[in-house]
Amino acid sequence: MRVTRYAYLNARVSVLAGRLLDLDEIQALLEGNAVRPDAIPPELARDAAGVGLADELDQEHVSILLRELAMLIRPLSGPARDLLSYWAHRFELTNLKVIIRGKMTGQPQAAIEQDLLDMGSLERLPTAQLLQTDSLEELLRRLDQTAFASITEQARRLLERGEALFALDAAIDRRYYAGLARRGNVADGAGGQPLRAIVGSVIDRINLVWLLRYRFAYDLPAAQAYYLLIPAGYRLSGGQLQQLAQRASFEEVIANLPRPFADLLVGSHNSTEATLKLEFETWRIASDVLYHTSFNVARALAYMVLRERDLRRWRAIVRGRSLPAAPDMIRAALGLPPPGGQAH
Repeated sequence: MRVTRYAYLNARVSVLAGRLLDLDEIQALLEGNAVRPDAIPPELARDAAGVGLADELDQEHVSILLRELAMLIRPLSGPARDLLSYWAHRFELTNLKVIIRGKMTGQPQAAIEQDLLDMGSLERLPTAQLLQTDSLEELLRRLDQTAFASITEQARRLLERGEALFALDAAIDRRYYAGLARRGNVADGAGGQPLRAIVGSVIDRINLVWLLRYRFAYDLPAAQAYYLLIPAGYRLSGGQLQQLAQRASFEEVIANLPRPFADLLVGSHNSTEATLKLEFETWRIASDVLYHTSFNVARALAYMVLRERDLRRWRAIVRGRSLPAAPDMIRAALGLPPPGGQAH
């Protein structure tokens, strides 16, 4: 039954997976050489020549992901469709934060619109209506009538307490990832474990990076830093995170991590390095799911995670070359090994 249900999805993911870049192709891009035509979407091809750079690439990168996601979810229904659609929901929450920030700082509507991402057919946020509101209070009232109503209650509480935009952004992100964790736990059967592994690695990464950032970049008290974390975990439990939040320094946190995080983050000196190493772990898990499982929705999520990785690398390479930066410098910034090395 599961094979029949996911036959189209499995075939479509297998075809799309052929677009993913291997290390040799990344090396070719770093050196300015050509790669397979299907590896770089046509709308990004002109950027190889240094044209069409800057912020519009971000929109194009999101548009590519959303277009491919729409293709994958077309035959799906129920929890599987909800999960994949929700994965793209974070881009829409970025739009919501842009609008809220713009209203709070009194930006003109045209200036706000320039920073919004086009969600295409996956849009659920009533963007046009929100842009036309005259105040933040009116914006929140409009949101009360939408699928984003749960956000408005928390937003009002934070704003009433005079909290900064940071607190509101953090609350929106926390709610999103909590929802992703819930959806990742819904699947059962053979597809449940790989799905939980991918989603769980994302949740663990976000929690650990947020903890490091809140404690040692923003200098928040341990209790507040822990409160701002996602109330979910996979290989990092709430109790472990609470203990780590009590540590007095970045180095102490790294030294007291449980495995496998102790091995993954050995030698890390800051949250940027930690983020990159933890992302590589998510990509490793996603690659394993994509290439060693079949007929489950986890493969589709794995592909989307890896496709976003490739597009982010492409963007970084194009921007790095436009500076211009040496290939070795770009490679180091991406955490990639020297030619002939191995990485995901």
